[in-house]
Amino acid sequence: MGALLVGLFPWEKATKALTFFISLTVFILSLQLYTKFDLQDAGFQFKELFDLVPSLGIHYAVGIDGISLWLILLTAFVVPLVVLAGFGSFSQRGYYACILLLEAAVIGTLASTDIFLFYLFWELMLIPAFFLIGLWGGENRMKATIKFVLYTMLGSLLMLVALLYVTHEVHSFDYTKIADHIFADDAQLWCFLAFGLAFLIKVPLFPLHGWLPEAYVEAPAGGTVLLSAVMVKLGVYGLLRFCIPLFPTAAKALAPWIMVLALVGVLHGALMATLQTNFKKILAYSSLSHMGMILLGVFTFSLTGLQGGVLQMVSHGVYMTGLFLLTGMLYERRQSYEMADFGGWAKTTPVLATLFLILMATALGIPGLAGFAGEILILVSVYKANPVLAMISIAGFVLSAWYFFYLYGKIFLGSANKKQKAIFDLSAREIFLLLPLAAAVLWIGLSPNFFLRPMEKSLQANVIEKLKPAPAMTDFAANERRLQEEIEKDKRGSR
Repeated sequence: MGALLVGLFPWEKATKALTFFISLTVFILSLQLYTKFDLQDAGFQFKELFDLVPSLGIHYAVGIDGISLWLILLTAFVVPLVVLAGFGSFSQRGYYACILLLEAAVIGTLASTDIFLFYLFWELMLIPAFFLIGLWGGENRMKATIKFVLYTMLGSLLMLVALLYVTHEVHSFDYTKIADHIFADDAQLWCFLAFGLAFLIKVPLFPLHGWLPEAYVEAPAGGTVLLSAVMVKLGVYGLLRFCIPLFPTAAKALAPWIMVLALVGVLHGALMATLQTNFKKILAYSSLSHMGMILLGVFTFSLTGLQGGVLQMVSHGVYMTGLFLLTGMLYERRQSYEMADFGGWAKTTPVLATLFLILMATALGIPGLAGFAGEILILVSVYKANPVLAMISIAGFVLSAWYFFYLYGKIFLGSANKKQKAIFDLSAREIFLLLPLAAAVLWIGLSPNFFLRPMEKSLQANVIEKLKPAPAMTDFAANERRLQEEIEKDKRGSR
């Protein structure tokens, strides 16, 4: 409704303030999801159910559990900051309408408990993302947009085929009924691959990451934030909600392969980041590397690894939001992403340099900041599952220190570039939108248990319990035979 109102608002110059008010209202309202959340309830809460197509059993069914709670709050927290960051660059109503439409689609995807509704929102995300990159992106925006759409559509079409098979088998679009159904092993494999491809492209898992560097670089700063902080998280969410609990046999069989590819992604992203001269592309490859670590934790199938993965998704969303917003501010001042065009900015922009350093330290996993708790949980769980993978993955942290300190040195330290004009430090508006991010990384880093508690019951019940082997069919048969024998004895006794 907000997107529609902004799109039709007659006073275009006022759309920025209207969009910020709407997105801030959504965030304030979303806080009650935590305050009213029952930590002991592992199922869906805040449920709503309305008929959409009763003849086909399709409903508007929504609900939230501990897995989706923090991702919805992260989305609601990030969007007002993205809107506020665009005040200096964008005044078109279409830009802000697309942001609100994307927020609606993301929250709808995370809250859907009807699998058809989930797919509807999943596809809806593509429309505003297409326009954000294609209309307001950089010089090569069309190439980046087409690549992004082609990758995403390929995965979505395969997921649609698997979705139709699953709903046909269960005769329902209700997620809770589908989750209780036990699929045949061969069907699980194909369904996992079809669903998983769509989600792993979104993450993205190496080698399905071809769309990421160009989309991140060409998108406007706000679009890049929404891609990196919000949309890629939906790939991991889809794995936790659908692939692992619905197809546990296939998940356990394919987990070692996915972990190896995730490790390759960690190292590939880190190595590629060290080779870049464009600092926005460095952050893009860094995001790829960090998402690989999250996948490593998730596919250990341990409570520690799953909690670490979800917590790291939230942390990654916060600090990457800050880093990409700061890159946008650097671009506004220099009209370039090339590190060679910068130098010595710590003297002229001390506030900007300080905030960049804090968020960079968070990305490096410095203790006391948001990046540490999730990463240590992931490393511990990966080491228990496979010590070799854990030891190799540490190379990703070493490389991240290399490219981040190199980036910081080239932009903020050393001698100033002679070609650059007078540079101004952050404005009051820019400081206002970055301070909540700095506070958030400290809060998560110092009180990780506050974020871990709500997800524990849901991860245990909805993911880990689903991975336990189902009772063997022979046990059911034996029980049935014993029951039949007792009935026959009773009949003979009666006669």
